[in-house]
Amino acid sequence: MKSSKPNPMDELLRARLKIPQGANVRLAVLRGVMRSIDWITRTTTGIPFFAIREAEAMLLELDGRTGTDLIDMVMAKNGGTTINAIGLDHVPAQGPVVIASCHPIGTFDFIAHAGALLNRRPDLKVVANREAERFLGQDRIIAVDINRKNKTLTARQTRADMLAHLKNDGAVLIFGSGRVPGMTDGFLVEQYWRRGATQLSAEANAPVVPASADMRNSRPYYRTRRIATFLSGGNDDVGREVASLRYVSELLAKLGGTYDVHYGPPVPPGTAPEKLKALAESLVPGLYRP
Repeated sequence: MKSSKPNPMDELLRARLKIPQGANVRLAVLRGVMRSIDWITRTTTGIPFFAIREAEAMLLELDGRTGTDLIDMVMAKNGGTTINAIGLDHVPAQGPVVIASCHPIGTFDFIAHAGALLNRRPDLKVVANREAERFLGQDRIIAVDINRKNKTLTARQTRADMLAHLKNDGAVLIFGSGRVPGMTDGFLVEQYWRRGATQLSAEANAPVVPASADMRNSRPYYRTRRIATFLSGGNDDVGREVASLRYVSELLAKLGGTYDVHYGPPVPPGTAPEKLKALAESLVPGLYRP
């Protein structure tokens, strides 16, 4: 008898492409297309484009794990991932703090910062799309639901959860733009930062620590994003959405490597988003467009 248990990738695909509940045929077709592309690229290059088979196996392995145990298991794969936390002493060891970061990679950004920060701030919560629960655990994130136009659907609840954690002397990690940057002339180009970190830090009287990981996605990611943007008539939201199907593949490719994550000196509560963005990007010279 065939199992009725949903495919472990369904939740991620729904979140990435905003596929409604009940659209099971659409999900099955999408998985089939991704598997076919993986078969072609695995056969011709030895590397699967989406790595959907590997992603499903990993999600099944992580199922049921929570908290630090979940993160440790992810970080231990492929021989172990090393995160060098540069400037970690800039992060206060206690008291409310907002860590405002660039978002160069996607899913792996959450895990890299968690690996760098949890020993210093075991109370860390990450503001992330709900799909990140599969890699960070439900107790580690403040979930955000967004629509196809990258507008937050749960803004009031998300804000309330962030503010409550800060007022309880917690540490909150926010990705300033909420969007993974594209690439132009070899430099990452992150879009404008929202006012979330600025407003929350002011209201909670919490210092803000600018942050950035020294990482970028693979060439296939940026190539896919450019092609999808072109085919959609120049709509980068569509390009980013299509390229996001590679996020788990990009994550799997990063595991087992060594990466630097930078933290800058704290700045006062209420610092403007433009200033926070400039400070965070300057932590990794040569990564972002001047």
